[in-house]
Amino acid sequence: MDTWFNPDIDTMRTLAEDAVTQLRTHEKQHAAAAAEIATDKVIDSLMQFYAILASIDTPQPEAEIDSHHMETLADHGLQLLDELRQRSIAAQCANAQNSFEQLAIPLAVWAARHHLHLNELEIVVNALSIQANRSHEPQSLTLLADVMGEIIEAINPVIKHDLDRSNPGRPWRVLNLNLGIVVTRCSDPQRMEAVFEQLLYRLPDDAPGFFDEGMRQMDIIGYPEHVRSIMQRYYDKTHRPTLH
Repeated sequence: MDTWFNPDIDTMRTLAEDAVTQLRTHEKQHAAAAAEIATDKVIDSLMQFYAILASIDTPQPEAEIDSHHMETLADHGLQLLDELRQRSIAAQCANAQNSFEQLAIPLAVWAARHHLHLNELEIVVNALSIQANRSHEPQSLTLLADVMGEIIEAINPVIKHDLDRSNPGRPWRVLNLNLGIVVTRCSDPQRMEAVFEQLLYRLPDDAPGFFDEGMRQMDIIGYPEHVRSIMQRYYDKTHRPTLH
């Protein structure tokens, strides 16, 4: 799991190259020649993209990237990964599909640590959801929660305003609710309280339902008492408002 969270450029590039090899093999079996040519162009763009990231992490005197391109850099990389993910689906290559999707996580972490804003969220949120379903140990859940928190902080403020709430599947909503679930599974009181406070602020319409479902899960799963007490407190906050 840690591999997919490592924002090291060489690691990302190596994982991408392995996925590329698998995709090309499957495309020869399942896709037309024109599709292979189009895929090669996307692959070349992705490798150039990683070269740019490497030049940023190890600056060269002749390498300059203007502020606009820097701001949109991570979104460009996420778009390339999503394009290759879709091409992997068409070529019936599940391993490559998974790899390109999961590569969105370290790229998003890299962007967050370089103080860049993220707009292309769907592939990132899907990848994190998959990791959440695969994670069971407290240590891996804690790492996942911290990574999700980093990525949330890097999301474009316009998206964080969440002005259009008509789509329940919007990535901003899904990501915050999933983070709430992950920190509950961590059974870490400090993380739970921090994330639950943010849920009240970020998703005021969804918070009551989240804590309602959370209380049901307390009985179904049998969470420890310290977890139950925190969930109960936030359930009370959203279901029994203080009278003025």
